[in-house]
Amino acid sequence: MVTGPEPSAPEESVTAEAVELSELRAGEARERAAHAGLSAARSFEESARLHDQVAQMPDQTVEQGASHPDVHRAAAKKHRTAATANPQRVRALRRRRTPLGRLAQRTSV
Repeated sequence: MVTGPEPSAPEESVTAEAVELSELRAGEARERAAHAGLSAARSFEESARLHDQVAQMPDQTVEQGASHPDVHRAAAKKHRTAATANPQRVRALRRRRTPLGRLAQRTSV
């Protein structure tokens, strides 16, 4: 049962060459996105590493007998929390796994 005018045929048909070019460009875009994800993951991991490093400073200060050890321990705890419980670190791990899988697929094809 026809409910309206039939759609007209497209003026230009899609060629195999156009499809291949589109797939190539999409693959290149996925690869660039994967590299960007890895770069972001490295940045987040570096941030977490630096938080760990900064957390050691108040610990050393307390070991050396500085006054107000509770304040120094609290500062160290904040940095350790920032390094481990930071959502950026979780994202970094996820971003590292996803792009690596995509890049592995890309190179094995």
